Amino acid sequence: MKSVFSKILFSFTFLASVLAISGCLKGDFDQPPTGGVDPAISADKIVTLTEVMNTFYTAGQYTTITLDKYLKAVVVADDKSGNFYKTIIVEDENSDLGIALLIDENEIHATLPVGRRVFVKLKDLTISDYNGLPQIGMGIDNSGTSPRLGYIPSTLLTEIVVPGMFNILVTPRVKKITELSSTDLNTLIKLENVQFVSAGSGQTYANNLVDPPVTINQDLTDCDNNKIIVRNSGYADFAGAVMPSKNGSLTAVYSIFRSDKQLFIRDTTDVAFTQDRCGGSTGSRITIQSVRQAFAGGATKAPAGFVQGVVISDVSNGNLDSKNMVVQDGDYGIVLRFKNAITVPVNTEIKMDVSGATLEEFSKLLQINNLDNTKLEVLGAKTVTPRVLTVSQIDLSVHESTLIKINGAQLTGGPTYGATTVKVKDGSGDIQLYTRSAASFSGQNVASGTVNVTAIVSEFTSGSQLSVRNLNDIEGGGPCDVNNAASDCDGDGVANGTDCAPENKDIYPGGPCDDGNAATVNDKYDSQCVCKGSAPVPGLEENFSSQTNNQDINLNGWVNVAVKGTRKWQGKVFSGNTYAQATAFNDTNPQMETWLITPAVNTNDTPTLSFETAKSFWVHDGLSVWATANYTGDPATTSWTQVNCKIAVQSDADNTFLPSGNVDLKPFGQNVRVGFKYTGAGGTLTSTYRIDNVQIK
Repeated sequence: MKSVFSKILFSFTFLASVLAISGCLKGDFDQPPTGGVDPAISADKIVTLTEVMNTFYTAGQYTTITLDKYLKAVVVADDKSGNFYKTIIVEDENSDLGIALLIDENEIHATLPVGRRVFVKLKDLTISDYNGLPQIGMGIDNSGTSPRLGYIPSTLLTEIVVPGMFNILVTPRVKKITELSSTDLNTLIKLENVQFVSAGSGQTYANNLVDPPVTINQDLTDCDNNKIIVRNSGYADFAGAVMPSKNGSLTAVYSIFRSDKQLFIRDTTDVAFTQDRCGGSTGSRITIQSVRQAFAGGATKAPAGFVQGVVISDVSNGNLDSKNMVVQDGDYGIVLRFKNAITVPVNTEIKMDVSGATLEEFSKLLQINNLDNTKLEVLGAKTVTPRVLTVSQIDLSVHESTLIKINGAQLTGGPTYGATTVKVKDGSGDIQLYTRSAASFSGQNVASGTVNVTAIVSEFTSGSQLSVRNLNDIEGGGPCDVNNAASDCDGDGVANGTDCAPENKDIYPGGPCDDGNAATVNDKYDSQCVCKGSAPVPGLEENFSSQTNNQDINLNGWVNVAVKGTRKWQGKVFSGNTYAQATAFNDTNPQMETWLITPAVNTNDTPTLSFETAKSFWVHDGLSVWATANYTGDPATTSWTQVNCKIAVQSDADNTFLPSGNVDLKPFGQNVRVGFKYTGAGGTLTSTYRIDNVQIK
């Protein structure tokens, strides 16, 4: 709508300039004048959306509309900013309802912008819903893995969606979060006195700095702590814009995804946050030093008031829990633990009311727990200069949760960040360098040579440790020396001195290979780097009982590999049962694809596959099962055939293992491997899937 208004405003300004030569123009326009004409459609051909919904709409079904009439509606949201894709939202002028129109066109706003009246010819269109959100399109699209509503073809657009007058004033309905109901779906609403839960310097609506861009759900809250999701597409032209940290009004289209209430803004002009945040800090300021001194062991009530400090942790790189934030005030720091995920970036000064919170230790690390996200105030950008220390000078009673720097050190015990053996060593001693498996740099090779390390001092049950925020905290060093026998230059977990190819992580003792003998399977390099195979296993029976909780699956003959991202299948234990699990929940990578592949089996002897699957926190169908008789050593280059079997889906109960049924593997070949493939995306496609009791008999 912005471009339409700009052109009209330019024309109006030019006309005013001309008229000023001979006289004065009195009055001005708050809204561009309505223009255009409506098509000649008689009143008896108009039907209300209420009647259409009552007659033809059934949730979860695709129904062809047989009524030879029109909807008379106004466009309240279009695709101009990119936050709506091939979709416009229209509100019926003869009822209180709205509907989403699916149109196979990329620039719909060029002819059907916000404020334009449209007459929608309903006959032969299809009405359905997308996870609870009513939509109108045409036909059923079966091109994907599951049916979905088809788009109105662009070639029929002018015949089906007939444009009328334009520049009609669009006024949102003023609502409260608690008042939103099904009658508000696909309508323009306005919420007042609201604010984003997580906002501040550098916090953007979505992530357009990766390929593909990532859509992000941002939590919006009112002053009574009622929350709703604001969903922003990574393809929106405002995706990289910084979200305002203040409070105010937000205009958006109300939507729903299953049980999740959602809002979609049209562009950032819909966000008018100019007021002070509600739920801000109260009382007087207390120092982090005094808060730490108040801890009496066990659960201790925090002093009344607010702390103020600088965020020294970097949540964007995943090396700390998403609900945690490390804040430093002068020479002292502390971990703030929130009720919900918090995304305030590093180098942001904040105020946080800690009245009523609890001081507790988690594995000896002191935290202020159970903090309300809405009470966080963002003050602006500010940095902390790390204190330069040697390893031996680190004193947990003083330096815990503060930023320090160790110069002239080495990283020992590699090979990669995330290994529990990695330490920072200088002339005075060494200290463990801790990296979470979810960190964006976990699994990358550690720097070799002399380095300077900036890190947060932390503590765990086993003692003191350091955590870097990102790899910019490691200065200096150099590429790995392949002639250093103790190093692991390719990061495959094998030191150079015993590696077949220190510069190629795919060639190492125990690594997969092809010995050229079609009669053998499980071909691997032996300790002398000779490729050797073995006969196919005579069947398979695996219940994962030998695996360790929260550790990557490691089974003889099996392959566990991440094709996209860094996560692999992990062992999990619940109520005494061990199983394999994959999930993209809390993953910082934009894409995840991981395979758990069985050893090859001779289907002449043991042809029948069976297993069990379970799901939880379902948002997408992330698990599929495949088979191949020609495994190349790399799932991405192998030719697979999908296995038709029962897998846990959305409608199945959470955490309940379901049998796959018996699958005949003979059609796939003689020496067959079965691959369990999980795909997901951090922040969006995050379903959890589990497998257990894999048998081939």
